[in-house]
Amino acid sequence: MDVKDIVEIQQLMALYGHAVDAADQSMFPLIFTEDAAFDARSTGWGLIEGREAIAAWFALGKPPHPPAHNLMNVYVTERDGEVHALSKWMNIDRRSGGVFAGDNDDTVVRTPDGWRIKLRTFKIRYPENYAPYQPDEEWKEKVGA
Repeated sequence: MDVKDIVEIQQLMALYGHAVDAADQSMFPLIFTEDAAFDARSTGWGLIEGREAIAAWFALGKPPHPPAHNLMNVYVTERDGEVHALSKWMNIDRRSGGVFAGDNDDTVVRTPDGWRIKLRTFKIRYPENYAPYQPDEEWKEKVGA
């Protein structure tokens, strides 16, 4: 991995917020591999597998998603033979107007079309015991949450 790779991965992380906040999911192929997974188990939303399923989750709208996704402090590193982009996020809770924040650990891979997220694991750090919007029973059944 060289400086060019690091810049491309940081650009991928910057584009993520624009893609997930767009009115449609047309930019998702620029962000996620086709077989990507989004680990949302820490919030009760389950492990969402496949780019189409991730797109369907974001298509649920706002809520359950915050009004805007903000990502910062991206650090690109290699660990156990994989490339990871570690980042912090901070979003607005539309119920209270307050802030909730956490961490992402993304496994990223180089594809013929550029770097993409293969696995996003996110965790809420603040506030402790934050209760995000919860999925309905149909969603839980769909992802096995």
